[in-house]
Amino acid sequence: MRNRFAVSFVLLVLVGPLFGQVALKGRYIAPRYPGSEQTEPMTAVHVFAAASGQDRQAIGFRTWETHPAGWYYLPGMEGNYTMVFSDPAGFVRPRILTNQFVRQGEMVDRVLSPVFDYADFDQGCWDEKPAADYWQTFVAKGTSITQVGFKPATDGVDGPGPLGQNILISIHKKGDGTPDSWPRVGPDAVVLNVDCGGVKNYWFSAGWDSGQVPTQPGQVYAVHLRSEKKGNSFQIFWRPVENTPLGCYRIGKDGDTGRQGRNLCMTIGSDSDGLLIPYNKCVHKKFEAFAGFDRCWSQTYVAKGRGLAAVVLYAATSGVQPALMRQRVKVRVREDGPDGRIVGTEKIAIGNGNYTGDASWGMFGTCFAPGEVSLEPGKTYAVEFESIENYNTLHGYVNIKGMVSDDKPGFNPYRKNGRDEYEYGTAYRKGRDQQDFDLDMQIIEYEHTASHWMQAVTGKNLLTNGNMQRDGDSGIPAGWNTFSVDSGTEFRHVFNEPDKENRIARIVGGSATRTTADGGLVQKVSNLSTLETYRLKGMVRSTWPIDEKHACLVGYDPTGQVVDANADTIRWTNLPGVHGIFVAYRSEPIRPTNDSVSVWLRGRTTLTEEYRFEVDFDDFSLRKIDSGIPQK
Repeated sequence: MRNRFAVSFVLLVLVGPLFGQVALKGRYIAPRYPGSEQTEPMTAVHVFAAASGQDRQAIGFRTWETHPAGWYYLPGMEGNYTMVFSDPAGFVRPRILTNQFVRQGEMVDRVLSPVFDYADFDQGCWDEKPAADYWQTFVAKGTSITQVGFKPATDGVDGPGPLGQNILISIHKKGDGTPDSWPRVGPDAVVLNVDCGGVKNYWFSAGWDSGQVPTQPGQVYAVHLRSEKKGNSFQIFWRPVENTPLGCYRIGKDGDTGRQGRNLCMTIGSDSDGLLIPYNKCVHKKFEAFAGFDRCWSQTYVAKGRGLAAVVLYAATSGVQPALMRQRVKVRVREDGPDGRIVGTEKIAIGNGNYTGDASWGMFGTCFAPGEVSLEPGKTYAVEFESIENYNTLHGYVNIKGMVSDDKPGFNPYRKNGRDEYEYGTAYRKGRDQQDFDLDMQIIEYEHTASHWMQAVTGKNLLTNGNMQRDGDSGIPAGWNTFSVDSGTEFRHVFNEPDKENRIARIVGGSATRTTADGGLVQKVSNLSTLETYRLKGMVRSTWPIDEKHACLVGYDPTGQVVDANADTIRWTNLPGVHGIFVAYRSEPIRPTNDSVSVWLRGRTTLTEEYRFEVDFDDFSLRKIDSGIPQK
């Protein structure tokens, strides 16, 4: 069911003058539980997108909590974007999309779902008796658990009152006996001040860095919830399930222990998607102690993956500065420490958060395409944040209290919670002054490396007989149709000389036929998605290079029409610049106007004498551009 929600897309064309603008928009939702037709919006999740290249400024949004809940909207300039959906202080594991090619005037409207090992959002009923412990069993999909979220019905302390308690989360691998005897994997995570009941209908969560809680995909584990204070109890939402070997195991405060035939209202996320989180926000308590106002801050850490994917930093700005949404910081990575060599591409992170007219707090975020910042697992790096604000962006600002800007660029990052210390690094002020705390942030990495990811394609060849090997009627490659702008055009389907092991499609004219020629082959490819982009590739050879009397062209038509070779909708490329050898062709990203694309292969000559004119085509493919995460 998850895939059904992950691939529901619409492409709209913006109306009116947009001055080069595009928009990435949609909703972030999940099935209420496996198999459910109802959905649950993922609200207050931060979305950042950054185009490929040096010094590209990110765009940001936070998914709506009001109608339509889970909605996001990111307007920007055309380009190839990488997008990250993340709530470092929540139960939703980050999700990243790559190779989001958008052109001027396009609005891509996408419905997406986060990826979970386990997710049940149903709150139709709850445990009506106090429990000391809950164990929710599940099957691991990834190699390491990084997030767990749950929703209590009561906090077990004072009903809907002002008091709360700390809850501990641990992961246990299936062993002999009942879940309460299974061995623990990794350390406890702590959820501070669980205070709920009545109108305080909150989700609570905590997490781990990648690798802290290792799991084996396909194996059974259990999430254990218990009070940090012995003897305390609480109650949780759950849903009745039938005929399941998994489900909830409960230890009642006053008896009633055992399997319940229920699934807890809970989410579990893991490293199952090609991403790693070496530096996570593990204690989900936001906006605590400030680190201090300065123009530049750094945090060292040890990489686990082979490429930087995204960075999210909790921060606030001065009361005499514009809102955080108008603030930016340059993000760069240095190897070996805060004064090391810069590695890879630098980006500009945008702020996103709350603003009251005299105070602003939230987070800075940006993301990187695969290959833009290459990392070495086990090596220390410093992520550096430096404000790029200046006199022109700060001067003249007056806040709601009448306080005038002091024209000083800078920001105030938050510290990690005291129970969330990072063992393998520390914060640095001004890139040189070591601190005794860590910055409150999340670092997301690509587990595997990728080169030339912008050219990555996936899936089968969508062209029929793109390699020209199967013969069709009248000596034409099967799956292709001919078109003739000039009636003198001849078509051949021949073996390539001299080895005669490979067949090619050939267009002939000029001295070989004593006629001019203009024509070629065309094929329509249907059942495509308007959200996805595709890439056309192939090999072309001509007896003449490009000149005023000879042309060898490859084209595509995003409308899918196959009747007019001179239609304005066809986008042609003229090649080769060198004759007599096969030359590679690769198209730009192709987005269908509706649900089909047509591919056009064309040769043309105005001469009837001199050297023969032949144009050969071979090994053509149309494949979907890979917008996922690099895999092995």
